[in-house]
Amino acid sequence: MDFIELDAKERNKIGKSSSRQLRIEGLVPAILYGNSEEPVTLQVKGRDIAKLIQNGNRNAVLKLTGLKGEVTAIIKDIQREHTKDLFLHLDLLRVAMDTEIDTALAIEFVGEAEGVKLGGVLQQNLRELHISALPKDIPEKYELDVSELEIGSAIKIEDLKTIPGVEVTDNPEEIVVSVVTPTELKEEEIAPAEEEELEEGAEAAEEGAEEGAEEGAEKPKQPERVGEEKSKKE
Repeated sequence: MDFIELDAKERNKIGKSSSRQLRIEGLVPAILYGNSEEPVTLQVKGRDIAKLIQNGNRNAVLKLTGLKGEVTAIIKDIQREHTKDLFLHLDLLRVAMDTEIDTALAIEFVGEAEGVKLGGVLQQNLRELHISALPKDIPEKYELDVSELEIGSAIKIEDLKTIPGVEVTDNPEEIVVSVVTPTELKEEEIAPAEEEELEEGAEAAEEGAEEGAEEGAEKPKQPERVGEEKSKKE
């Protein structure tokens, strides 16, 4: 299979000030981990990450150039400041092509639901699927056509079309998307007091994003989305 090359260089300096300086220079602090090997702190070019995403290669298998030996990895997590279009930190997971990994796959909803045309509201319960697959079989996204959904109907995990080589590990009974009446949606809305608390929490998270990203580089934690790797012969 073809790999997407990503230039990466090891970095010796870590810390908040060092990461800030990297971003000023158009670089992104990153960390590489997985396959029972020691984590390595890296730096990559922000424009290279932007290009990967724009070209639909968010889940592509990457060949990291600029490092010793041949290293293949996938992007596990990207922390970014959307208002400034700035990448804060990048998590890269080492992968072996014959070993399945557990990861998340973004859902893209396409089409206009019939129920929405009649005054209903599309309620998206899930934004991503949890999957297990070989790196080469992981698609960029999962397109879900909602055009036939009527008011009161829903699509569950068990209703989704299968993806070759990919196992969806979410609860089969979990609702992915549904069409509800405006009245039903209003009853489920968050109370004003709770909404204020969420906004305050989001502001606090934004302020601590840079610090949290660098702490992840110094002492990487196993991401929640990553499960135990398991060997599988093709």
